[in-house]
Amino acid sequence: MAYDKDNVFYKILHKEAPCEIVLDGKHFIVIKDIKPKAPVHLLIIPKGEYSDYADFINRASNDEILDFNNGILSVIDKFHLNDGGYRLISNCGKFGEQEVPHMHVHVLGSKTSD
Repeated sequence: MAYDKDNVFYKILHKEAPCEIVLDGKHFIVIKDIKPKAPVHLLIIPKGEYSDYADFINRASNDEILDFNNGILSVIDKFHLNDGGYRLISNCGKFGEQEVPHMHVHVLGSKTSD
């Protein structure tokens, strides 16, 4: 799938659309989902232009991949999600019901520290 800059995450990353940023890393941001499906529902979004997981893994630098995964761990720790468990979801393409053509991972859990 080719990357399409006409998507909300591209606009968020370029400060053209509003969002509530939870964490801002070197190669990623974490925002609150606007239609949460759990008490904790966050999106971790790489700052690079990647259309889906395979695109991210194939083209991102090792530093980007490591920072992104450390960002997921930071969210798990910050919201104490290891206590009750969590889900990581990355949808890809039409069959995977991907709504925004920019790679991202949903982090869903039930316990927060805030």
